[in-house]
Parts: sequence; structure tokens; C-alpha cells
Amino acid sequence: MLLFILTIFLILIPRYQQNIMDGKREMIMELTNAALSILSKYETDEREGILDREEAQQTAISRIQYLRYGDENKDYFWITDLHPTMVVHPFRNDLNGQDLSNLTDPHGKKLFVEFVEVVKKSQEGYVDYMWQWKDDSLHIVPKLSYVKIFKPWGWVIGTGVYIEDVKKEISALTASMVRISIGISIALAALLFYLSNQSITSERKRIEAETELHKSREKFRTLVEAATEGLLMVNDGKISFSNSVISKMTGYSSDELTRLSLRQLISKTNNTDLIDAFSEETVKEGKYELNLARKNGGLLEVLVTSSKTEFYGKTVNIIIVKDISVEGNNSIPSVEYQKLISTLEIGFFKAAIHSKGNFIYANQTAIRMLGYDTFEELASVPVLGLLSDPEERINIRNQLLEHGFLKNKILRIHTQKGAALFVSVSMVVVHKENHDDLICDGIMEDITNQENQRTRYEHLIAGLQAQHLIWHRQVSEFVRPVGAIDADSTISDVLRKLSKSNAGCLLLTKNGKDLLGILTNTDVQKRIYELELSLDNPAYLIMSSPVQYIAETMHVVDALRLSGSKNIHHLVVRNSAREIVGILRIDDIYSEAIGSGYPFDAEIWKAETPDDLQKSYLNFRHFIHPLVKSEVSAKIITRITTSFSDALIHQIIKMAIDQVGPPPVDFSFICLGSEGREEETLLTDQDNALIYEDVLPVNEKEVKAYFNTLGEIICNHLNHAGYSFCPGNIMAKNPKWCGPLSLWEHYFTSWMALPEQQQLLDASIFFDFRKVYGPDVFTEKLHQRIAANTREYPLFLYHLANNTVQTKAEHLPAGILAEKSADSVDLKNALIPITMFARTYALQNDIRCSNTIDRLTALKTQRLVSEATIDDIVYSYNFLMKLRFRNQVSLSEKNLPLTNQLHYKTLPEQEIYLLKKVLSSIRDYQNKIKSDFKITI
Repeated sequence: MLLFILTIFLILIPRYQQNIMDGKREMIMELTNAALSILSKYETDEREGILDREEAQQTAISRIQYLRYGDENKDYFWITDLHPTMVVHPFRNDLNGQDLSNLTDPHGKKLFVEFVEVVKKSQEGYVDYMWQWKDDSLHIVPKLSYVKIFKPWGWVIGTGVYIEDVKKEISALTASMVRISIGISIALAALLFYLSNQSITSERKRIEAETELHKSREKFRTLVEAATEGLLMVNDGKISFSNSVISKMTGYSSDELTRLSLRQLISKTNNTDLIDAFSEETVKEGKYELNLARKNGGLLEVLVTSSKTEFYGKTVNIIIVKDISVEGNNSIPSVEYQKLISTLEIGFFKAAIHSKGNFIYANQTAIRMLGYDTFEELASVPVLGLLSDPEERINIRNQLLEHGFLKNKILRIHTQKGAALFVSVSMVVVHKENHDDLICDGIMEDITNQENQRTRYEHLIAGLQAQHLIWHRQVSEFVRPVGAIDADSTISDVLRKLSKSNAGCLLLTKNGKDLLGILTNTDVQKRIYELELSLDNPAYLIMSSPVQYIAETMHVVDALRLSGSKNIHHLVVRNSAREIVGILRIDDIYSEAIGSGYPFDAEIWKAETPDDLQKSYLNFRHFIHPLVKSEVSAKIITRITTSFSDALIHQIIKMAIDQVGPPPVDFSFICLGSEGREEETLLTDQDNALIYEDVLPVNEKEVKAYFNTLGEIICNHLNHAGYSFCPGNIMAKNPKWCGPLSLWEHYFTSWMALPEQQQLLDASIFFDFRKVYGPDVFTEKLHQRIAANTREYPLFLYHLANNTVQTKAEHLPAGILAEKSADSVDLKNALIPITMFARTYALQNDIRCSNTIDRLTALKTQRLVSEATIDDIVYSYNFLMKLRFRNQVSLSEKNLPLTNQLHYKTLPEQEIYLLKKVLSSIRDYQNKIKSDFKITI
């Protein structure tokens, strides 16, 4: 009794206290690492030229300053430099920017100096000291902090835990233990009295039972040893008993068998399900046909019967083993067996595997696969001589000798006719008397088509990465050298030097150093004429200034965005030392992009029939599979899918016009929904419409009939190619969605003037429109109409925002590993709140792009939504889109129907965690729009 109480107070409670402290230490370390990832993110932006150092650091400080955790949400992070000087402290603003070298706690410890010493010595570590209680500067208590260095910026970041919290938990535990120990002491006293009364009776029964058990064991052993079949008793996956028959079968003695687990006795040549079944502590009852591993490395084909019984109150397996192999049979299999395997499209064979070893048997499929007509012709061919690579011959023999089997080995062999053939080969050793006498059974499968297809995929991806991912290459790959001339030189001097310039422009400098401006051929031609200048005038009169600089590490897509916003087509490129290295001509980028094209563009333009386009679509779908697996970003994949569908639509419209004749008036074909947002996946149906020019009433019937026919042909061809009809009939073949511009303006006005539920549903589809074919005038006028309506009917935006808030967000259940919990999530539905968020703010601010990422980027660029919020949303969007593509590719390769339902329990644990975090963050975005639009629910 006393020992029990001493154990609680001297061992359990101190150990519990230590566990709590260890848990707190680990928690603050993990939290600090998480905060450190924020600094890493903005330091990466600095290195990539997106932000300069000051912007990156200030943005990081603003994120760290408002990070909170803990029960009262008052635990925080601080940052100092290595001096130390305080960079940011959320609750001690008076310390920000202050020298902390002499700052001490009540015990005189220079805590911030010690932080710096710890990270200089070990990069990270723990420090204990006295500090104010959270935001109460008058309450000083012990605290333990974890600090870690962020080397790129020379910062020390840390957070801490208050020792008072641990003391409170220990006090509560001690009180509970006192009450429990008193109750247990009373119960133990009663139990000891009862046990002492029963001990003599129990001992007498135990002796009698042991005597009976000994007799039973002797009877059981005699019976088991007389059996003609092998018998094993398995306890917790370990062999606890075996009879002599098993020893004869396997070559292991009884003592050796009891040192083995049941799994070690099961040959690795068995399928995975069998190996897994016999790896459990208890094997399910039933009969199994499998291979046992012999001690000499050979295999034994057996029939195993597993049953369960109780032994000393514990469930054990009784395994009965029957040998069903035919010993020493190296001849041709039975006639019935040959008939069966000859009907299969897999080659079966038996062969001697050594330098001069021949085929002993081969079915008709194997004979035909290797290019022979009869087995007699094949029997004289050395087996290993068929291999193209001499080293493979040695490797195969060594693996068979060492492991006794070969599984799914891909080999390149030469057939009798000299053709190269790729086969997947599996072999099992059935006879091995010595090193040379090695006989194996094997199967082979012709995978030449799969290997050739894989090679084509690799070439396509390599070509795509080398040519078609131009937008994500660095500016440095396109830099041209550029000449310079003094700004006081005459226009005549400039013209002479420009005629010899490969860059098509010149830099104007002062005193050969200071850069004043830039001159292009366009500047010369346009401004001389406009200003009526003579060739003797100084060149600085026609230069463009100030000069727009970019870093050579900038991505092409960012350079294009800058060029578009500034309307500049020549950008001066500088290196990391801010030295000018040349000029970037935007025309060079477009020339390469147009010249390279996507691999299927040429195939589409050559198509003459809808069947040709259907073939291109199927090839394209196969092309996307390895692209998704190669970890190309979702943004690039959707660009490729959009480029392909746009090209296919152009060709289909051309075919349709050839069929029905030229259009009576101008028209545009627009895509809606995911197609309109340029976010097509492998599971995308049609969402499109047709807008044509308004005509006189007298011609209206004839014109409408033409475009109804044209719309029907276009949609039918798209369906034939692979883009299925829209279940909601939102297509150009529906007369409702094929009409003049005035009708479309009426549609948009009615949707925005009376925002009922159906109108909001239509808005979610039609407001993401994008012109694919025809002039821009129609879509431009619709954008103007939407902008005007937004100002005239502000209530529409409120309802659109409310609809975004009310949309149910996907989530994972709390017990995601529970047996009964749902195991799938709809990734399309998960993305809907994000697309709605971007659409609502885009309409509010007249942002006319339709792509979700482009909309979010515009909101960030125009500072309409905070940079941190947009970065989080973009990350969530990309993560979900990537999962969506991967899931669809996986279903396609398994020949299963494509769906947006993801069985997330098949994901790695880390991705399940990320998915849960991403889905839970969507509610934050909905709360953001709820707050901005003052939604009341």
C-alpha cells in the first residue's frame, strides 16, 4: 500500500510533470518552426526579385506581429537581430528598435544576449528567465522560451511558455491523486483479505491442472507426429510448435522453426495479399494455396488450412500444410495445363538459366512473342542469348541465385527477325542442385507498346519544359546586347547607329555613365514626324524616359505583365550588382512562343473531319497524364488544356462555317463557367454561347435561323470530339443562349436588377465569360454593361456576396481515420467558394479578366485585398486544383469513370493534414467577404 502511494508521488507525478514540460518544449519548437516558414517565404520572394529586402522584411514582420495562439490567444512571437536589437515585440512596443544588450530580468539575467549566444552556438535552443505575464507588465513570472536563427536576414525568432501553467496542471493532478489513492487503499485492503483466503485452494488446483496438462501434451505430441501433413502452431505471428513433417518439407529443424516468424516461412514470390495475410498476428481462417520458402533457397507449393483455437486463454493459429507440388518435374507440364496457358496472352516457359541453357517448355504465346513458328525452333536458342544487354544476363542469374525469384523485370530482347521487343519477365527457381544447374518457371508479357508510349510521353514533357514553359523561364535567357550613345548626339548619328543595332534600340547616356533614356526605331519614326525635327537636332528630344529596369532573374510572365501595364516593349535588364547587361525585347518572347506552339496545335489545324479532332482529343488526354505526374503546376496545365480546347473550337467553327456557308453578320463564340475561367480539367463539359450583331427586324428570322444551325453543329462536333453536352443545356445549340448583342445586354441587366436565386445561379456561370472566336466588340460591350449595372444596382453585389458566404464549404470530419467516417470530398465543390470570392470582388472593382488566379492577382496588385489574404487563397486554390488533376488521372488510368470525388484516405498523412487545413481556411475567406460587404445572417 505504502509502495503504491510512494510510486504515485515519487514517480508518476514527477514523470507526468516532466512529460508536460517536454510537451511544452516540443510545442514551442514546432510553433517557432512554423513562424520561421513565413520568414522563409518572403526571403524566397526577395531572392526571386518579386520583393526587395525591405519590402520582404516589413511584410514578414506584419505577419509575425499578429500571430497568436494559446487558450487566451495572448501567446506570441518576437524577433531580434544578432546585436541584439528588438525587431518586433507584439506586447512591448517600447522595445521595438531598442538595443537589448543590457536588458535583464529581475534576477539580473541578460536574456536577449543569452538568446543570441544560444543561436550562435547551436542555431537553436531553450532559455529560461523571468518575464511579464502575457500582456500584464506588472506580473513577472518564470518563463521558458525557444529561439532559432533565421540566417538569411540575421534574425532570431522565438516564443515561450509560462512555467505557471505547468504548476497549475500539477496541482490539479496532485489533488486528484490524493483522492484516488485513498479510495484505492480501501479497495486493496478488502482485496488482499479475499486473496489470502483463496490462495491455498488455487495452488492445489494449479498442481492438479499441470499434471493433467502434461498428460494431454504427451497425447497431443504422439498424435501430431503420426500425421502425414505438416502442422504448425502460431502464437502472435511466431511459430511455437511444429511437427517433423514440416521439418522435412522446409529443411528447417524444429528449433530453427521456433526462432522464425510465420512471415519468414512464406516465400516473397507469393502475391502481396497472401504475404500481408500471413504477416498478421493471427491468420484468418480458410484455405490458401501458396509457396513456402525452403532453407536451401528453393520453393515448395503447398495448400495451407488455417484455423483458430484457444490455448491458455489466448487465440492461436493451427496451420495444416499439405504438399501439392510435383517433386523433380522439370519436363513439359500436363496436357491440360498446356491447353489452359496456351489460350492466354501471356507467355509461359520453363528454361535452364545459364550461358548455354535452353527452353524446356514454352506456350504458343511465348513462341509467337519471340518470333518463332514452332517450339522446336525456339528450343535450340540459348535463353540468355536473347537479351540485348550482356550485363543483364549476369544480373538475372545473380538475382535468381540470391533470392530464388525475379519479379516484373523489364528486359529488351531481340526476336528471331531482329526486331526489338520490351517484355516484363517474372521467374521462380524450381530446381537448383548447384550453381550451374538452375531451372526456372517463368512468364513474360509484351509491353513494347507501353514502353514506346512512355518514351513518347517523356519526349513530349521534355519538349514542353524546354519550349512551351516559356512564361516561367528567366529574362536572362532572352537578353540582347544593346549599344549606347551620348544624349547630345544628333538624330542623324542615332539613325546610323540604329541601322547597325541588333537590338533595335539604343541607350542614351550622359558622359558615358549616367543613363538618361532609351531610343527605339519606333520612337525615331514617330517623334521626328510629330515634332517636325531635323536630323541635326539632339537625340534626347525624341528619347523615352525614365528607363524601366528589370532584374535578369525575373520570370518572363512578370516581365510581360510589367510591359502590358506600362505599355513598354523594351526593358533594360540589370544583374544583381545593378549593372546593365542588355535589353529585353517583348517581341522576342512572343516570336518564340508563337514559333514553338503546343505539340497538338499543328495536328488540330490539319484536321479535316470531326473524327480527326476526336483522335487529337484522345491523344491530348493521354499527354496530360504524365504532365500531371511530373508536378507541373496546375496553372500551367490549365493553360495547356485551355489552349488546346480554344484551338479545337476554332477548327470546329471553321468546319461548321464551311458546312453552312459564311455568316450573315459578325459573331463571337464565348465560353462560360470553368472554360470561361480557363480552368478546364479532364472532366469538363460544354458551357458556351453565341453572340451576333443586331440586325433589322426584317432580317432577324433568317439570321437567327442561321446561327441556331451553326450553334447546333458546333456543339455536336464538340461533343463528338470529347467535350460532352452540358447537363443544364447551357450551350450555343440552345436558342435561348444564341442571340443578338441586345438580347445579351437584356439578360445581364435583368440578372443584376432582380437578383433572385436563379439569377444568382446564372451569374455564377455567365459572368465568367471569355471570347474564344470572333471580334472583341461584343464581349467588350457586355463588360461595359456589367460595369454600368454594378453602379446602378449595388444590391446585386450584396446578394452575390451573401451567396458566397452562404455556400457550404467542404470539410473533413474530425475523426478522419475512424472506420465509419466519410472518406471522400468533392474537390469541385471545394473550389467553388474561392471562385465566387474572386468573382465578387472582380465585379465590384470592374476587373475584366475571368481566370480566378488572374482576378486574385489583380486584387492584390491594386491593393484591394491584403497581400497575405490573396497569397493564402492562391495557395489553397493551387493545392486543390493539383489534387483534382491527380485524382482524375488516377481514375483514368484505372479505367474508372472520371469524377471530382477524392477518396482522401488514400493520400499520404501529410497531404490529408494539408487538405484539412486548406478546407478549413475557406471559411476564413467567406468571413472576409461577409465583413467587407456587411452581410448579416
